[in-house]
Amino acid sequence: MADTNLFPDEASFTSRPAWQVIEAARRRYLTGELTLPTSPTTRIFLRDGMVYFAERSSDGALPIRLMMEGVITREQMQRGTVIVNGVEHVGRMFDADPTIDRPSVELCAELFTDDVMVTVANTLVDSYEMALYRRHPSGIDRWYPHSVPVAGRQGESAAASSPTPKPAAKPKPKAESQPVAPAAAAPAEVKATPRNNLNAPPITQAVPVTAPIAATPPPPPPTIQIPVTAPPTAQVPKTMPAPTAQIPVTPPASSDVDATAIADEVAEAIKRAFASMGAGF
Repeated sequence: MADTNLFPDEASFTSRPAWQVIEAARRRYLTGELTLPTSPTTRIFLRDGMVYFAERSSDGALPIRLMMEGVITREQMQRGTVIVNGVEHVGRMFDADPTIDRPSVELCAELFTDDVMVTVANTLVDSYEMALYRRHPSGIDRWYPHSVPVAGRQGESAAASSPTPKPAAKPKPKAESQPVAPAAAAPAEVKATPRNNLNAPPITQAVPVTAPIAATPPPPPPTIQIPVTAPPTAQVPKTMPAPTAQIPVTPPASSDVDATAIADEVAEAIKRAFASMGAGF
């Protein structure tokens, strides 16, 4: 007898394809082992409605199958396997040996499961057995920590069991003849209007009108008067007689004037002239 009734609406279980039994367990988000009486016997393991592994009763131990497929070596299998009560447990394989390629191992286990599911899907079964919360002996369920949230399961179950609700009737609109009271908050909304509203009328009364300021011509640029200085010769006083003016010119009295006496007189006159010039400076 089945531990869990997957078809509560039926009085007794009738023969049907295996995929209908599998889907009935998945729709209820069950966790445990589903056994189907095929030849050989098929065991399907679920967690929160997800099938994480499937095998036949004639299949060997999972670590041996992984080693035969070449995804792990014999040394890796020995390091990653823990034997408890004669059962090879590989739930902590990746923690025990980090050198194991986890994606390859998980993919190989998924291919094992797909092969069994495809083979048994259309096989007619006359009964089934569902053992809740029974895990696979190898601990492979520890490789897949993902689960369906409880809230989502309850919501989907309630949606599947409850009939489709009818749309609520729309409320009738109020009569148009009913007077509408003026809104009291209208002045407050007007005050809260931003000042830079483009739709607001322009403000012209608050702008003071002033006469335009006459433009005054700029003052002329200042002129710099440069003093004109006379050359050094201009400092000589105008009253100073020319050096030649003080030289007495005497006509020769006679042809027998001594040339030496004249030269001495000229030299003396020149000295006096230069002496007077030095006194003027």
